[in-house]
Amino acid sequence: MSGKVVIAVTAGASQGKTFVFDTHDIFLFGRKDDCHACLPDDQLVSRHHFVMEVNPPHACVRDLGSPHGTIINGVKYGGRQKHETPEEGARRQYPQVDLHDGDELQVGKTKLRVQVTVPKNAPKAVCCQRCGKEVTAEAGLGQDGDFLCAQCQQQIKDDPVALLLALFQQAKQQPADANIRLSDYHIQKKLGEGGMGAVYLVKHKQHGRLAALKVMLSKVAVNANARQEFLREIDNTRSLKHTNIIEFLGSGVEKSTFYFLVEYCQGGSVDHLMEHRGGRLTLAEAGPVLLQALEGLAFAHKQGFVHRDLKPQNILLSGTEPRWAAKIADLGLAKSFINAGLSGMTMTGGGFSGSLLFMPREQVVDFKYVKPVSDVWSMGASFYNMLTGDFPRPIKPGQDPVDVILNGVIVPLRQRYPQIPKDVAAVIDHSLAQDPKDRYQTAGDMLKALAKVLK
Repeated sequence: MSGKVVIAVTAGASQGKTFVFDTHDIFLFGRKDDCHACLPDDQLVSRHHFVMEVNPPHACVRDLGSPHGTIINGVKYGGRQKHETPEEGARRQYPQVDLHDGDELQVGKTKLRVQVTVPKNAPKAVCCQRCGKEVTAEAGLGQDGDFLCAQCQQQIKDDPVALLLALFQQAKQQPADANIRLSDYHIQKKLGEGGMGAVYLVKHKQHGRLAALKVMLSKVAVNANARQEFLREIDNTRSLKHTNIIEFLGSGVEKSTFYFLVEYCQGGSVDHLMEHRGGRLTLAEAGPVLLQALEGLAFAHKQGFVHRDLKPQNILLSGTEPRWAAKIADLGLAKSFINAGLSGMTMTGGGFSGSLLFMPREQVVDFKYVKPVSDVWSMGASFYNMLTGDFPRPIKPGQDPVDVILNGVIVPLRQRYPQIPKDVAAVIDHSLAQDPKDRYQTAGDMLKALAKVLK
């Protein structure tokens, strides 16, 4: 455990109220009743004024285009100009600000103080496991475990093969937390990268089997408890065996670096196929892919699993064209990484920005308690994107994606793609209902409805 972050209201209508965070969470401040701190009577406060992300001991705040801005330690951040509409203000880029113990925030008549507490036995200093320099300020108070500084993380990102070679060398000793031998494989090429890490094509030295190796770098210090919690959750995910779910072949960890060997899909991801098709797919191409992906997701939902990060990049294609076999990738990885506190900041940090536009509203408002119905929205958004090349909620250049999730209006599919059959569009639109109660509740429900109209 890395301590707690407490937000105490020191002035205003909610004076005396406190918000305590001991795990990764999202905190919304504004006038609307879906905000965690709701101030409906303060006209200086916007509907959604700021979003704060907490991953103890770290906290980060970002103004969401409010007219009056967010004041932190006397400095104003955000705030739109008098001539700007709320929509124009929301499109301006606002910096996110890291918060520390003792910082003070003011919004309207309300003042808040940040309190960061750490375990009594927390180390006094943190050093980067790679370069050895002391990085306590960067790692945060009370961090206990292995940590990679931002400079080393960037060097690894610029030259990831060097990290892999080091991992392969270390793997000759077969670490206790590994059930595969990386030294048995050759690196072939990099397949891609996203918010959680990079993926490489590897080949077994003896039998020549190809596989995909996913490497994930923790954004925070990794202690033994966090490491074991994450690996335990991944072990549960490995038990999922289905034709339309990527097969886990093995996993391991070396300090703050986690790696996973999974089956290789030679067709790549759906978003790559979209690129080859000029940005979108025909219904004849997209329909079978979505049905198969829903088969895999429905199976996972029945077993009690939630994906949390569905998007075209996480639907892979096995086999050969045109008889693709769609497979869900990264099932549970995002959820497990976040639950173990290893992901750093996902909303405010920018690392998961490619996922935000496929995210349902409740995943921001009720961050920790994502359910199968949230995967349904993400799957509907993926199909919408596959067919149109656009996102269900319009987003303009520079617009804050968190603001779009909270306040954006979902455009019915046939307004973007009039040629699509009405009954197919109705299924997709139903899966994208803003209120979770108005959607299909599981992937199985959506699968039944879609299968009827695509036959």
